[in-house]
Amino acid sequence: MYWFLDENAKVLYVGKAKDLHKRVYSYTRVGKHSLKTLNLVLEAVELKFQVLTSELEALLIEAELINAHQPHYNLLLKDDKSPLYVIVTDDEFPRVLTARKQKVFGRKGIKAVFGPFPSTGQVRYVLKLARTIFPWCNEKKKTGKACFYVHVQLCSGACAGLVTKEAYGLMIDHLCAFLRGKTIEVVQQMKIELKLASETQQYEHAAMLRDQLQMIDEVTKQKRLMPLDMKLPQLLQQESDEMMLQLRRLVAKHLSIPKNYPLSRIEGYDISNTQGTEPSASMVVATQGRMTPSEYKMFNIRLGETPNDYGMLQEALTRRQKHPEWGMPDLLMIDGGKGQLRAALSVWEWSVPVCSLAKDPDRVFFYHPETKTYTMTLLKDGDPSSTLLRRIRDEAHRFAKKQHTRLRTKAVIK
Repeated sequence: MYWFLDENAKVLYVGKAKDLHKRVYSYTRVGKHSLKTLNLVLEAVELKFQVLTSELEALLIEAELINAHQPHYNLLLKDDKSPLYVIVTDDEFPRVLTARKQKVFGRKGIKAVFGPFPSTGQVRYVLKLARTIFPWCNEKKKTGKACFYVHVQLCSGACAGLVTKEAYGLMIDHLCAFLRGKTIEVVQQMKIELKLASETQQYEHAAMLRDQLQMIDEVTKQKRLMPLDMKLPQLLQQESDEMMLQLRRLVAKHLSIPKNYPLSRIEGYDISNTQGTEPSASMVVATQGRMTPSEYKMFNIRLGETPNDYGMLQEALTRRQKHPEWGMPDLLMIDGGKGQLRAALSVWEWSVPVCSLAKDPDRVFFYHPETKTYTMTLLKDGDPSSTLLRRIRDEAHRFAKKQHTRLRTKAVIK
């Protein structure tokens, strides 16, 4: 995997090559290039690279990086063809299709989008491998008859009523996580489901999960086609810029926000108290990806001394919204799980995305108002967006605990 940067350290182009020396040398053959490639060579001032373990990993990472960074020349140097995407429909039994850019964005009935991918052949390679593990059904009309792919074990039989809606939906969720490189997360979740299916005597579902786990193991270990946990290279020189860009990518995957949505101001909240006594709530701020202590605020909770973290959080957020002069946040991060997120959303009136970060393991929750459902994704070590979220969470916790300790000391002295 390699990428070109301009004089402002902005990503111009992301590519991959089996022989990097040969590929880089090809850029020096000025007379052989089109005007677009020549402009890329003239504008680039730095080349960076990272060695990956497999072609599949390179394909998935390249698609994720192009989607996150939107490099100018990746959109130009594809023979003027519209980028190709993989989409998962929002049908009762979702289908997995490919589509060009103009048929993806703005289209209704889409559950997930992956890409852009650089070529049709590479998309087919990714899907061919994925379908052997997660045999989806692409029959739009379920006639009750098994389609051709059922007989070659590339369809789970949704067309013939051989699989329940719930089991099929779980398989599609695993497929989506797999295509995002979250193999470890997929395996852990499937092992939990396998154990539950066995305990509840759902033997057919347990057998399907067992076979899928065996296939994933074969793919990730024996054939060495894909690493256990895909991590995106850091393309930008400034850590804060990379963290903000990857966090924007993460939020955009779970919530309906534009890809260029600003994250100039992120606010983190935490509650600190001892059995309800001396409660305080902290508000910390990250500006352009950097913690900004001068913007921190502290709320001494007036709710009372009854343990009620949800009510204390609601009080803090309600009081925060009375101070627009502090500046409007672009994202709120609450320390806690679904309960804290639900409590926050019940009082939060500004049209600003809200998420919550839980521990053991570290995972972030999002709420989808359209479907009234929650989604969760595990944070990764070394991932820029995960680093920023953890940094905000830890700072909110430190600041809230500092004020709580101050209040306790004051109470003892009194």
